[in-house]
Amino acid sequence: MKKEVSKRRYNFFWLDKTLMLLALVVLLIANIVTKPEQNNYKNMQKEKDKVTQESGIQSTPTLPQNKNQKEDIYINLLRKNKNRIERISLEEYVIGVVAAEMPAEFNLEALKAQTVASRTYAARKIVGKALHKGYEEKKVYLCDDFSHCQAYIDKDEMKRRWGKNFEKYYKKIRMAVEETKGQVLVYKGQVIDSLFHAASGGRTEDAKEVFKEEIPYLKSVVSRGEESCPKFSGEFYFTYNDLLKRLKKYFPGLKVNTQNISSQIKVVERTATQRVKTVKIGNTILSGNQFRSIFGLYSTEFWLYPDRRGLRIQTRGYGHGLGMSQWGANHLARQGKNYKQILLYYYQNVKICRLKYK
Repeated sequence: MKKEVSKRRYNFFWLDKTLMLLALVVLLIANIVTKPEQNNYKNMQKEKDKVTQESGIQSTPTLPQNKNQKEDIYINLLRKNKNRIERISLEEYVIGVVAAEMPAEFNLEALKAQTVASRTYAARKIVGKALHKGYEEKKVYLCDDFSHCQAYIDKDEMKRRWGKNFEKYYKKIRMAVEETKGQVLVYKGQVIDSLFHAASGGRTEDAKEVFKEEIPYLKSVVSRGEESCPKFSGEFYFTYNDLLKRLKKYFPGLKVNTQNISSQIKVVERTATQRVKTVKIGNTILSGNQFRSIFGLYSTEFWLYPDRRGLRIQTRGYGHGLGMSQWGANHLARQGKNYKQILLYYYQNVKICRLKYK
């Protein structure tokens, strides 16, 4: 009996040992299989972080958002000509702006650059709570008037503008918006004033010449390949009667010797980029911007040629000349530059960041 009990104990002892060894082997195998997966995750995360750093995309100030909106923000857009307010997503708004502001035929990378610039313009207004005058109660930040905000067109207007090319162009612009979703330009943690224009005339303007103060990201740069812009150069002619009539509307105290008007019209000062700072007419001095606005000139880079009957004016460039040149951006894109390189060329010392939604 004792021998049989001892034999049973002996058998149980080795059974326990065997089971323990098997359990240990299973644990080792499980650990070996799990560890590479953890390592792979860490490696993937490191690679993801590396890509993010290389792209230069970081976090930036947050935009307000409703609880049920996870990936976008909705805005109230004033449609001035239609006399109504439309509620649309920020990204849909950007599609409409790019369609209105830049030729759809442009290179995709140029369209992407315009997308980021246009989104930045909108984000600055929203983050800064710069409500549209007269529409504060309705929380309107933006309108479709290019002289006040940015130009904007909806799908119906795109169809009328592009005709049979609507599907192709809409898809192209939508791609530009989706591939840059949420990206804006930031300087020292603040969304910048991302000004842009059609063509600079060969060199963009320094903001100090316009705003009387330094803006580190709006510096003058060479801008090539703009000559294809339809209004790159222009010529205007005004009789002296028309000239004085327009000027006296804004400057009632204007006095000019009508016997010798031609000698009383001259450019007093130019900027380093040859844009007109001041013009003197008779006893009145006005800025280049005022002169441009009164006579509907393409830019402030102009030259005056008075004759016996009137004043001939030649212009170069189209727009205010600050920030990104759209035709210059397209030229850079055709040279192989991507949208980030284009943006970082025209907007100095900035970073491309991704918006966070609250």
